[in-house]
Amino acid sequence: MKDIGTMLLDELSGMPADVPEPELLGFFDAMRRVKSGYNLVFTCPRLLLARRILKLWRAWRGLNEGTFNAKINCGDMNGVLRLDRKCGKVMFEIPEKLYDELASVAGSSRGAKSWIWMRGVWALCASVCLPRSGYYAAIFIRDNDKLSAKLLKVLSAADISPNVRLRGGSAEYTLRSEEQIVTCLTRMGLVRTSLALEEIAIVRSIRSRANKLVNCDSANIDKSLTAARCQLELVRRIESEGLWHLLSPAVAEIAKARGNNPSASLRELGQMLPKPVSKSTVEYRLRRLETIINDNERPI
Repeated sequence: MKDIGTMLLDELSGMPADVPEPELLGFFDAMRRVKSGYNLVFTCPRLLLARRILKLWRAWRGLNEGTFNAKINCGDMNGVLRLDRKCGKVMFEIPEKLYDELASVAGSSRGAKSWIWMRGVWALCASVCLPRSGYYAAIFIRDNDKLSAKLLKVLSAADISPNVRLRGGSAEYTLRSEEQIVTCLTRMGLVRTSLALEEIAIVRSIRSRANKLVNCDSANIDKSLTAARCQLELVRRIESEGLWHLLSPAVAEIAKARGNNPSASLRELGQMLPKPVSKSTVEYRLRRLETIINDNERPI
């Protein structure tokens, strides 16, 4: 199975751009930006995400496949795409007033649109990994208090409280609950990825339960074997020292049954007697056997 991060990017790249504005704004808000005259230059670190941004941009502006490559002039609102082949980065240059228009159209940070916006932020800033035990998602926001505030507002609306670690002017928000991570993925519309994570969680739970049962059974077997070994040593002591006269008929009967059946369970021993008894009765008689022999008591 692919790792969750790869599955998320695959699902994201194939999603339709039916509501492009909030997600596009999320991408732009999460990217590094510099101002160049009346324009803003955004840097995208991954080509796969740049293709998604282009798809959203064309859907919003109603552009054809070849647009977004010409130089910007006074009347041009299409923007410029540049590829830095040395660094493997893609740069988008758009008029600042066009970014403001996008922010206005995308709407507020409430409701379904806020999670579509989160989808763009998550794609650029978040990572999900599955350590040997537990779950881990981290959202890293670099030097952007406004983005951090909006991010926390969206998460808190879903009753999600991430752990926060500050490093200089940057912040890392972490989620360590499978339920919270699945909630985020589902609300962002990444249903296939969230189902895959839930499937992993189910498999992990079953495997963990199976391991616990095996370990428990193994511990019980070890405990039973240790007890049986001690009981056999008592029976050998009785035979070697001729201590049968110290035992009552009932205790002597269970001692002989143990000596003849070293590997039998207590329940099985009880059923082997001429008059079968319960497991608790067998336990009581064996404890009496140990007490009588070790303390050299008279039989009751």
